[in-house]
Amino acid sequence: MMHTPVFAKARFTITGSREKVRGYSLVDGGMWCTVVGEELTERIGVEYTGLTVTLTFPGHKIKCREAIVEYLEVEGRKAPRELVAVCQIPSGVRELLAKQGVSGEIVIGVHTLERLGLAVDPVSHSLVEAPGVLMI
Repeated sequence: MMHTPVFAKARFTITGSREKVRGYSLVDGGMWCTVVGEELTERIGVEYTGLTVTLTFPGHKIKCREAIVEYLEVEGRKAPRELVAVCQIPSGVRELLAKQGVSGEIVIGVHTLERLGLAVDPVSHSLVEAPGVLMI
């Protein structure tokens, strides 16, 4: 059985204690948390929680620090005090993101989408209104 990638491209604004940055990001419907590169978080200013999380990118295991940004906005919907994983994003991953015309410093995950009432349509690769949060 073939797994269909669930990706989209979306406008984002990330706001920290020092600065606000806008652009386009990859939205990964298979990734739980939003990942933000260390360089971007140093620029905007974030609040670290003291916890860590290990993420797995293709061929990479990366230890990240958990942080909170003041706001994370996706396609005009704003999530206050959003939890993110901060890490050094591998250069190969940043290059792949750049080829898609999106930032190499942020990938939006499902947790952010759920807070904003959004989901990735696997057919059109666009963001749509979420049908609700799946509770099992």
